[in-house]
Amino acid sequence: MKKTITLNSKDNIYIKVYHLGYTEQGESSIFLLYTEKTEKKEVLYSLVIDCYEEKQCNQTDTILSEWKLEKNLNVFIWTHPHDDHSIGVKDIIEKYCSKGSLIFLANVFGIPEKFSNVCKDTIMYIKGLNKGKSVKNRIKVNSYVHYPETMDEVIFNGGHELKKLYVRSIAPFTYIGGILGGTKKIDYNKIGIGCILVLELEKNNINFLFGGDMDKYTIEALIDAEDDDIPRVYNYIKIPHHGSKSAQNLIEFLKSEDSIKSDFASTSVFTQKKLPNDDVLRNYKDVVYELACTSDITSNVYGIGMICATYDISKKKVIKEYSGAAAIVNLQ
Repeated sequence: MKKTITLNSKDNIYIKVYHLGYTEQGESSIFLLYTEKTEKKEVLYSLVIDCYEEKQCNQTDTILSEWKLEKNLNVFIWTHPHDDHSIGVKDIIEKYCSKGSLIFLANVFGIPEKFSNVCKDTIMYIKGLNKGKSVKNRIKVNSYVHYPETMDEVIFNGGHELKKLYVRSIAPFTYIGGILGGTKKIDYNKIGIGCILVLELEKNNINFLFGGDMDKYTIEALIDAEDDDIPRVYNYIKIPHHGSKSAQNLIEFLKSEDSIKSDFASTSVFTQKKLPNDDVLRNYKDVVYELACTSDITSNVYGIGMICATYDISKKKVIKEYSGAAAIVNLQ
């Protein structure tokens, strides 16, 4: 059943998008839709994608706690079972999810013996999440979400210009089902979940793309689908797979017919694989006005970093902030 929220035409509505990264690997994203009245902030919708922690620093937990979202998270998405997207996932679900939450994950229940210890532990925790609970108290867990499924939807009543929010899976069906089980080396990126989040306004939309670690096959399927309901221009893009060549065909996908660029995109690092790739980021400049990274790769300064973009829906303004090692990417 669709959720409904009533807004007054004069309500000040804002969006915050956080991209959180760590020194050598690991990332998480947070989306918050909120209203602000006399300095009091009320979260209307919250979504978290993945988690990581380094030396007992879990930025995802810190931010959610600051926003007082204990047991009030709307959606949690675990994109795929790689440790750099998984450390701390269990803790976030336990602390912030409740019977009203939706949890989405890749199809990870078939072959847990092939996962890392971190991911095995997370899978077993999620498997037992609803054990002993009555139907009305169970958390909704979907381990088989696929394109073009709508993951969540909110309708806004009242006179405000914001009319609808929806989250849509962009992981094609063929790569979600366990087709990799017979291969010797499993590439879990092929079962990974990406999603778009769209806010429909009276006169235009605000579009977000969270790429997880989507690989080239997922993106190829999106290109071939020629789906008019999936935007090609975004206010924000979380670049897939840490800016690797294996997912750079997203650049082709983002090329709109009228050559309009997306506003802003960010990536995190995976230093063992020398990611992000500089050439890939240079190519992103053809489709995105501004690029950022959770580490200052321009100056080779690596560390824990946070990128935060705040959107004022009424004023049509965005403020971008960088803390820790995070910085704008300036490549020659």
